[in-house]
Amino acid sequence: MPESKKSATSAKGDESAAKSTKDPAAPAPTESIHADVCVMGFGVVGLINAIALAKRGLTVVCVDQPTEKQQQSYKVGESLLVYSNAFLRAIGELDDALEESFGKEGFWMAHGLEGRTSFDESVSEWGFESDLPPHWIEKIENPLFHRTMFKDSQIVRPEIEAVLREKAQRTEGLTFLDRGLVRDIDLGDEENDHVLRWSSRDKKDSGEISARWMVDCTGRSRVLARRYGHDIPLDDGFATTAAWAQFSHCSDELFDERWNFSFPDGDVAHRDRNTLHLWGDGYWIWLIRLNDDRISVGVTFSQNRPPEDGNARDVFWKILRRYPLLDWLHEDNVLEFSAYRDVQRMTNTFISPKRYAMVGDASSIIDAFYSQGISLSMSASWHIANIAQRDVRQGHLDLDYLDHVNRAATADWRIMRSMVRSKYGPAIADSRFFILDHLLDYMIFGAALLGRFRVSRWLTETGGRTDEETVELAKLRAGLERRLFLSQSAPWHHVDPHRFAGLVEKWHQSIESRAVWRLENGVKLPPTKAGLRAHAALPGVWRLPYVHKLAKADLTLPAIKEPEFMKVTGHEHRPVLMMGSGPMLVTLNALGTLLDVADTKVRKVRLALRRRRGASS
Repeated sequence: MPESKKSATSAKGDESAAKSTKDPAAPAPTESIHADVCVMGFGVVGLINAIALAKRGLTVVCVDQPTEKQQQSYKVGESLLVYSNAFLRAIGELDDALEESFGKEGFWMAHGLEGRTSFDESVSEWGFESDLPPHWIEKIENPLFHRTMFKDSQIVRPEIEAVLREKAQRTEGLTFLDRGLVRDIDLGDEENDHVLRWSSRDKKDSGEISARWMVDCTGRSRVLARRYGHDIPLDDGFATTAAWAQFSHCSDELFDERWNFSFPDGDVAHRDRNTLHLWGDGYWIWLIRLNDDRISVGVTFSQNRPPEDGNARDVFWKILRRYPLLDWLHEDNVLEFSAYRDVQRMTNTFISPKRYAMVGDASSIIDAFYSQGISLSMSASWHIANIAQRDVRQGHLDLDYLDHVNRAATADWRIMRSMVRSKYGPAIADSRFFILDHLLDYMIFGAALLGRFRVSRWLTETGGRTDEETVELAKLRAGLERRLFLSQSAPWHHVDPHRFAGLVEKWHQSIESRAVWRLENGVKLPPTKAGLRAHAALPGVWRLPYVHKLAKADLTLPAIKEPEFMKVTGHEHRPVLMMGSGPMLVTLNALGTLLDVADTKVRKVRLALRRRRGASS
């Protein structure tokens, strides 16, 4: 086998910073295992990767030795959104476990709740209720597809990971090595496999794993990203800290009618049964209800504009005490508290042509907002499985596909970062910014509906096994290889991923700049609400220029009765509703932006004229 020094020397380009992790105190290897793929890490991402790869017919070793405390830790990632639910239900076979978890009815954002005891007219809101109306559900022929595509959940991580570990141990072709910590890695080449040396925490057991592929799911340890210098520097002044806790004794009785939102036609949304986000100046709070009367509560804040003094725990409690509506959160009910000073990390490589991959927090993490950590990790894992399977089984390393994954996945994280960056600034106090900035986010996720539908169908009908594919499903997977990314959804799928990410960044910045001008020049717009549903999925953006003249500043629209051809059965190749979502939302965002630009220009002219008249008089 090649020595560590030789392996590190052979790693060129972005791997020039390679350093040996060899532990001189580790005992000599006593056990040797060969596999097609070695997965490092026993968290939800590592377990899903190991199971997914084994379902492709590859031999897999999953190695880690978490402590009992680590396995029981509540962690973060309780809310499932976009791709998470589909992969966990199908690949992880967690349909029963997710049905028993706390049902997620949607996502909800609010600003202006500080010091208030209810979501009154002084609070701006943006929310989406994801529960389908009964007549939609009746049209879907396969109940499992309905759950895989549409039924999101809010999970308790250690409980779900325990179920996944049991699934992994019973998965054919998967060796579950639960007594090994990574001590050293030698990268192979075209002729030689990678070699991972491990030993148990107490150094009594040790061994080697040789594998064609290596997948790093070690979380914030980021073994391969650190070792081979894949970090993208985030030195532009935007950095965040996160602190969170899980609380017990948070029952339904705490969430009275003040937590309800009424739609124009009488339907009611229960804000507390959504993943709820509360924005303030330089921070946001998440509230995620869980089974057994538990709730996850987190505070993420800007390091450049810290909302309070003190360490992360001090800031956490000081922020929560600003909200009388949350006065039932007490130290006595804390099950676990955790914090990360520096949340954000980005990598320039998700899959290396040297046959290793990084996924989950081992690659990139930006912010818990929109719960995209697990979601983007699941889609990246799917692409990794495609590439590794093709390489091992067909002897073809698809470098074009690999490069596309790296570009598109990195662009996805740029898009996520742009979604949160401007919201941490003062512009969040402008109600039009609050609506338009969330509407732009909604465009990204709404356009991803077609990809979500198609991958949900593939997962439901194959269970993640390519040997279960029909000709149609094989074509479906081939199309998704190019388009299962936020940055490659229709209608911008022909645009370079980074070019589109740059456009989204500039779009957010333009919305922010106009909001800051209004705030700096005393233009006070009324707090505005927009509640959306599957059957009323668009806000009345055309009301924005004159919302201050309305009796109620509300963009919520009544439900519509959609034409029969728009309903989904679950067997379509390209459903009309999903296919039209992206173009429709692009049009709506363009309209909202044009109205904002025009209204702001009129206000600037009026202000200039007033100032000129004042100067002349």
